[in-house]
Amino acid sequence: MKASEQERRDLIVVTADSQQEHTVVTLLIERWQSLGIRQLVIDADSDIYSLQNDPKTYHEAGRFLATFAKQYNYALVFIDAKWDGSPSSADEIERKIQEDLDRNGWKDRSAVIVLDPELEIWVWSQSPHVPKLFGTDWKTIRALGGRRHYWQAEATKPSQPKALLDAVLRQTGKRRSSALFAQLAEKVGLKTCQEKSFCRFRDILQRWFPV
Repeated sequence: MKASEQERRDLIVVTADSQQEHTVVTLLIERWQSLGIRQLVIDADSDIYSLQNDPKTYHEAGRFLATFAKQYNYALVFIDAKWDGSPSSADEIERKIQEDLDRNGWKDRSAVIVLDPELEIWVWSQSPHVPKLFGTDWKTIRALGGRRHYWQAEATKPSQPKALLDAVLRQTGKRRSSALFAQLAEKVGLKTCQEKSFCRFRDILQRWFPV
């Protein structure tokens, strides 16, 4: 049977690093019910890819995914907004990659999720599981964030989520790893999360893969 005649798979995902990859794998494979979607036919080893860094993802995701345009129904690209040499805005990053996807066979069946400023913004939900996984408590985290000017007192999210996470991990002796992000994705409640890029991710999936 020719590739064009085979049944397309549900979804292919490109991420910019292994921490994004492990987060997305856990959400799609283990938390699909919490995301409010049907169970996907998806394989962590063959349907979800990391291009290893943000610049490569920015410049090459569209061309990389062109090869798979006839094999999948939908495609998602994940990328941070903040990296050395990044464009001035998350909107600009999204627009450029989406135009590349459209030119490479993915028009009207792809989307770009820009994590603004970084993946770590997803970490800082108000779930009680967050400080427990880090071996600390919210009072200690907020005090550290305040002293370092990473989290303003009136803000619901830190302004420097990655720097705060690294500071907390140093304080608690925990190691930054892809497994840690997978644990967070597995434990933290999803239904009340209001972070913009996460809500966009969830809304797109619900539109593509309704229950």
